Amino acid sequence: MVTALSTPNIAFIKYWGNRNAELRLPATDSLSMTLDSPTVEVTIEPADRFSVQSQKELSPKEVERFKKHLELTNIYLHSLHYSLPTTNYSLTVRSKIPPAIGLASSAAVFSAVAKAYAALLEEQDIRLTDEQVSILARLGSGSAARSIIGGFVALQTTHYSLQTDAIDSAIAVQIAPASHWPLHDIVICPSLQEKEHGSTEGHHLAHTSPHYAERLLQIPRRQQECIDAILGGDFEKLQKVAEEDAWDLHQVAKTSTPSLQYLTEDTHRITREVTALREAEHVAVLYTMDAGPTVHLVCTEDAVDAVKEFAHAQKDCTVFETKVWSGARMVEAAHA
Repeated sequence: MVTALSTPNIAFIKYWGNRNAELRLPATDSLSMTLDSPTVEVTIEPADRFSVQSQKELSPKEVERFKKHLELTNIYLHSLHYSLPTTNYSLTVRSKIPPAIGLASSAAVFSAVAKAYAALLEEQDIRLTDEQVSILARLGSGSAARSIIGGFVALQTTHYSLQTDAIDSAIAVQIAPASHWPLHDIVICPSLQEKEHGSTEGHHLAHTSPHYAERLLQIPRRQQECIDAILGGDFEKLQKVAEEDAWDLHQVAKTSTPSLQYLTEDTHRITREVTALREAEHVAVLYTMDAGPTVHLVCTEDAVDAVKEFAHAQKDCTVFETKVWSGARMVEAAHA
């Protein structure tokens, strides 16, 4: 039996759309910051049949996603001439993340699952690299690849031929460790109600937007600008490119067919008020939104007290105080 712990990440350059949906091979690169909370723990142990337990009742479709992930994990491991110890497993998921609100719950869950599968291999003296474990995570959730590694992490596709559908043709790599730039992410959730359309559906519909082709053209520039900003500690540059990419993603989602409206009036109000705070008090804070109404306020240590005060003043909102962290890890490992 093994238990792994992982957390969400917040993307500055968003992953949206696949070139291969089954293998969750992204159409472009993306870049994120791994967070220290909220956490997910996943325990995996051999079993007579495959099963998944969670605090909430999982739909047959959700259980099938975990089962498909195990199937793809085995395919990838076989390509490395490895295999898991047995065929079927029982998974127990304990999550502190509200699901489907734009807080990357799937990324945290499947990065923990991947880390646990890797730990089962270690019991056979097989040690995967972080990049290889990121591939396992990506097979369950594209953005989960980035939560395997700490700090600032890119999910890279353009270093490979985009014409290939090879299972290992998109991997996560660290741009800089957590210690490089101690940024915080103060997360404001206007609603904890699960969104109507999941990210998987959004990826599937991305190509129906008339803006998507232009997004694909702009991502390489934004990705490099984001990397340069992180390596150089240039917060203003990071703010500009991250906010540009966030609005662009939601423009694509809104103009997809059918239209996907992830943002709410509260989202727009919060972003307006953050902009006013930044301009009036010169606070080093940026906002970004994944596929949901939740607003992530990323800021420097000098600005964190002001940003926390702003966040907790928001009525009827749930606030999570997070910061950059070191990535998925094992919390328990023992022979079953």
